[in-house]
Amino acid sequence: MLLMCCFNQAGCSQDIEEPKEQLPDNLVFIDEFETFNDKVWTKERHEPGWVNNELQEYRPENVSVGTDQGKSVLIITAERKGNNIYSGRVNSQGKMNFRTGRIEASIKLPKTANGLWPAFWMMGDNGKNWPTCGEIDILEMGEKQGILNGTSESLVNVAIHYGEDYTSHRQEYFAKLLDHSLQDGEYHIYALEKTANRLTITIDGIEIRSFDISPVSGRQEYFKDEYYALINLAVGGNFPGIQDIDEITALPDDGKAYMYVDWIKVFDL
Repeated sequence: MLLMCCFNQAGCSQDIEEPKEQLPDNLVFIDEFETFNDKVWTKERHEPGWVNNELQEYRPENVSVGTDQGKSVLIITAERKGNNIYSGRVNSQGKMNFRTGRIEASIKLPKTANGLWPAFWMMGDNGKNWPTCGEIDILEMGEKQGILNGTSESLVNVAIHYGEDYTSHRQEYFAKLLDHSLQDGEYHIYALEKTANRLTITIDGIEIRSFDISPVSGRQEYFKDEYYALINLAVGGNFPGIQDIDEITALPDDGKAYMYVDWIKVFDL
């Protein structure tokens, strides 16, 4: 294409083009959210209280593509209108998944204060009910302990959930108190490396937690399938420990909060 351009346009050889970024050979998927690609993502719709006693109603209208800091980004907007709270949630179920590999997302979080619960996570794309499908929580913030301790901006939570059925649900849960804020108005990179025997979660390249899913762990059957990605901004519920809308200080009436995603990438290992 470059040769044709130079042949057909006078003076083309005088133009100086910026070199294009060389993409890694093991990059198998990238979405930079220049548009909303419904061949990859589904906007969800759910009523308040659908899961975890959360207060928001999930609507497609609260998911959009726009700009932030000169970047084209996915925007999830949480908003309060009187006694109603609306927000957004997307997933790649049946569209984009992987069995083993590394997934990374560049995300800018809102101030969670009291009540916001942003999450980047994965579920088994295997048609099984929760928790048999297996769940991997790469990023959660806004947990009630952080609210109580005044550490909401630096307390990050990761976890895995699994089990034969709801009553036998098991989880491996880990909370990490960082020495800096993840709600500083900057983008941070949240990543999961998934192999046949281990799940490793990092933030900005720093390991937060590694989970054993080898055969001897007794968990491998729950994490052996393909996994799809989810991104959402919940409000209230069990995780922040808030069910009263008037205790959601992060979202006053007519207020809005935004979760921005600059890009998502998936790599082969």
